[in-house]
Amino acid sequence: MQDYFQRSRLGNAMDSLGFHFFTLVLSNFWFILLWGLGPSSLIAGAALYVMIVILRKKVRDDHVTRREAQLRAAIGGELALDRLLLTAPEKANFEIAMLLSLREPLTLIQAGENGVLCARKGKKWLVSFLQAPRDSGVSPADVLKLQREIRLLNADSGLLCVCGKVSAEAAKQAERAPAVFFLEREKLIAMLGSANPATDSQLVALGRSRKKAAPSHWLRLILHPSRARRYACYGALLLGMYLLTHLFYYAVPGLVCVSLAAACRCVRRGESAFPDGSWTGQDVP
Repeated sequence: MQDYFQRSRLGNAMDSLGFHFFTLVLSNFWFILLWGLGPSSLIAGAALYVMIVILRKKVRDDHVTRREAQLRAAIGGELALDRLLLTAPEKANFEIAMLLSLREPLTLIQAGENGVLCARKGKKWLVSFLQAPRDSGVSPADVLKLQREIRLLNADSGLLCVCGKVSAEAAKQAERAPAVFFLEREKLIAMLGSANPATDSQLVALGRSRKKAAPSHWLRLILHPSRARRYACYGALLLGMYLLTHLFYYAVPGLVCVSLAAACRCVRRGESAFPDGSWTGQDVP
């Protein structure tokens, strides 16, 4: 579930500030090169800056709408899958079979603890949901258990819905008669998420579950080695503007960015840059 958390507010604020600042500077710089320094150049640069900001806002709004729908489906699918892991086996199998019947021409015949017997194109299928955590994987014993149930119910094939990775031995066992096919975690999440997108209350509860970041977390976030190149680029651009315009307020943030880039490089070379020794250079914010 950690994959769906947003970036830090500090990172978003810094990226937004950097975009607006450099867009305004480059817009004015373009017209200054064309027309020279004057009121008309500054007005034209400001107009270009406003047009770029409006266009960016429209594109981002469309992207955010699509992204929100995708995230709600993904988070809702994850939450629904976690709930099914703790549900009674017979009910979990029935819910999975019902969702499949909305996408495939399945007719539910009989529900049981080990699966739901369905009819599809003249053949009988046994749909079963393996209630096992993601890290446990799928073993040949799990496949063999479903195959015995298929034989017992006189079905033709089986569909095993799994949360973990299917091992090579399990895949080999599934090829033997009666054949067993797999519906893996990603497809399960997509199917569950389309039927159960995350609600606002679920998203709020998920956000509250995050622990408040300690000061050391913000320090690791600011001085992470992956940010060194970005700091260096910002610093070089600001110092370049200072050399062109001789305006002092370009030099100060430029020197700050260069200093941050150097600090990130030092963290990369050092094994630990914090008093408690917690920084190892492995965790990425």
